[in-house]
Amino acid sequence: MEEKKLTIKDSSVAFLSAFLFSQLAIVLVTILSMFICKFAGLDYESYQTFFNTSYGYLILASVMYLVIAIVFFFINRKKDNKIISKPSAKKIFLYILIALLSFLTLYPIITCIDSLLVEWGFSLNTLSYELNTSGYFISLISIVILPAVVEELLFRGLIFKGLKQYGKVFSITISALIFSIYHMSIDQIIYPFLMGLLFGVIMYKENNILYCIAVHFTNNFVSLTLSYLDISLAFNHWTYILLAIILFIAFVGVVLYFILKNRLLEQKEKISSEGKVYFSVCLVIMLLIYIISAIQI
Repeated sequence: MEEKKLTIKDSSVAFLSAFLFSQLAIVLVTILSMFICKFAGLDYESYQTFFNTSYGYLILASVMYLVIAIVFFFINRKKDNKIISKPSAKKIFLYILIALLSFLTLYPIITCIDSLLVEWGFSLNTLSYELNTSGYFISLISIVILPAVVEELLFRGLIFKGLKQYGKVFSITISALIFSIYHMSIDQIIYPFLMGLLFGVIMYKENNILYCIAVHFTNNFVSLTLSYLDISLAFNHWTYILLAIILFIAFVGVVLYFILKNRLLEQKEKISSEGKVYFSVCLVIMLLIYIISAIQI
């Protein structure tokens, strides 16, 4: 059978399928665990205690990312979608440096935003377990490795590539928006969106998912390590806030430059009527899911 290009329909269905089926899988695992606890004579508190550990979180994360990986390979099958090529060691090193610089650039503004959210009464999305030594190494799998690989396969390897033919600005911005909504937390809407823009720029330029995985891995690794070491770079002084704003503007300016660069020279395909319907419906559903999640928080 002839291979076909990914479309906006594929991108829309990919996200909704990955999100809904992964959440359903977690619910099923949770229910199954409750039955196991009941037949094993364990109380509900023991069940809760286990899933509030790094091992319990690893199980849930593994199930979720396994489902997402299945969705990726199912939708990507028989598609003309080349996303992996031999990486350059120099570029890997360069993108790791970019990841570190991006984290340090955005960290101040994120801490400021988190402080405001706490003052406004919102609960931040934090780990459900204590990040001790054993928890740290288990978390390297559940929080660093699995997300870096599987999320990039889905969002840059599938969703972004399905949108790419409709233009650089559209594909990078929308895939970043969907990526931020996927995190389902009001305190994780801005940072994932900005990093999603960066991932999109890299994927657009290189067409190699390995570079995006390297940047995503580095970002998650640094974030987890700072949490483990209990290092906070936040200050309440006005100079810190001013620095955060300046760094934020600088990051956004640089990313927008690369997004808009040569935009008028690119060739864009027109989105079909069917594609517009799929995309509109899926975007509305995604926004509703996010709003419901934000209200619950």
